[in-house]
Amino acid sequence: MTRAPLTRPLGSDRSSVLAWAVIIGASAIRLGWAAWVAHAHPEAVISPDSPDYLGPARTLFDDGQFGVSPEDDTPMFVRTPGYPVFVGAILWVTNSQWSVSPLQVALSLLVIVIVVLVGRRTISPTAGLLAGVIVALDPLQFAASGTILSESLATVLLAGTVAVGVPVFARAPDRVLLRFPFALGALIAASTLVRPTTYYFPVVVVVLLAIRFRHLPWRSTLAVVLAFAVPSLVLVGGWMVRNQYTVDSWQVSGSQAITLYCWHAAEVEARANDETIQAARERLGCHRSGFDVAVLCPSWWACDEPQPMAHGPSWDEMNRRGVEILVEHPVDSAVVFARGFVREIAAPGTDTVSRFLHADSSPALTALLLAWNVVLWSLALVGAVVGWRSSYRWFWMFVISIVVYVLVVSAGANAGARFRTPLVPLLALLAALGARYLVRRVRSASMDRSRTSTPGSAAPERKR
Repeated sequence: MTRAPLTRPLGSDRSSVLAWAVIIGASAIRLGWAAWVAHAHPEAVISPDSPDYLGPARTLFDDGQFGVSPEDDTPMFVRTPGYPVFVGAILWVTNSQWSVSPLQVALSLLVIVIVVLVGRRTISPTAGLLAGVIVALDPLQFAASGTILSESLATVLLAGTVAVGVPVFARAPDRVLLRFPFALGALIAASTLVRPTTYYFPVVVVVLLAIRFRHLPWRSTLAVVLAFAVPSLVLVGGWMVRNQYTVDSWQVSGSQAITLYCWHAAEVEARANDETIQAARERLGCHRSGFDVAVLCPSWWACDEPQPMAHGPSWDEMNRRGVEILVEHPVDSAVVFARGFVREIAAPGTDTVSRFLHADSSPALTALLLAWNVVLWSLALVGAVVGWRSSYRWFWMFVISIVVYVLVVSAGANAGARFRTPLVPLLALLAALGARYLVRRVRSASMDRSRTSTPGSAAPERKR
């Protein structure tokens, strides 16, 4: 695969102009819809998890403290600070919750630009524009960009991670400057503080870096690994120190314990004991929508503490009990995680999209979303094979490792289409690579047929 010449303009032919027209038109519709629906139907941009972000964001805006809400000074532990800080900054500037959605959408448009540039650098200018069109038209990106949830900001950071991955993994190892592994580590650390999903991903990157740079002197390889690791140690490690000091727990957030115990373990218990998920949750001490000691406090929780939701040892116990249940029922656990993995890949996301559209779910919408998802994944799978065999193999291995890691870590009882939203830009790049390969194969086959069908022409003799 040859590198696209950087002197060529981003759009100089009819197909490029059409692609940019689609991108600009879709972006304008996305921004306009978010501004209108957030004003006319505020509930369309709110999900059940949104209050967990708005509460601490308002606390940051009002008091400069990272608490549960302005009315509750309990230190926030369930959520990491990345997205609340983003929302709090918007509230500090605008003093308007309505402005969060359109400004978040405006930031999400940066993902399209990043994908176009990355695709141009690693595939071709046309393929880069195709990847940008896919992101601009993607229904999950459309819905998540305006919904007050962390997926939109996580998508921006993950796209930035892939962009920085180009100079790290697409260049010759001896030409990689240390600032690029450092930037890569900083973006992954920031992603972890927005969504803890990427908490363990630095381990994967360290393995890739160690193999990729193994032919350099060991000091050079060590310098690359340390440059990558320092941001995570400082940012994520600093946040964990804050948690230990504030709530007496080294967990990065309480949401991981809730997911493990009230979702995964509860689903496993329901399967193992042949009971409903609601009955299993209540028996474990979780209510229908998650966990709140003010609604239902388990017997093993420090319910008498002045601020029980900030009692770290209780969170650690929740995490321990969740792991214990999963280990006790390995077959049921495997089934729960396998089903969640399939839902992440195959679920159409009808509820997510219809809520943002402020419309009822319908078979037609579901069919449209399923068709889009099938095409995207089919092209992405072809692109993954092509990328593995290309001259930019290490870069595409890095992209594929992100996709696989996020899908595996996010799988479980609560997994669904929403969880693959941050992966859409990566899938778009892989799909563009796959589409380019298929178009070239079709053209080559067509040319071969035209040669053989021309009178008087003969196929060139092959060397034996």
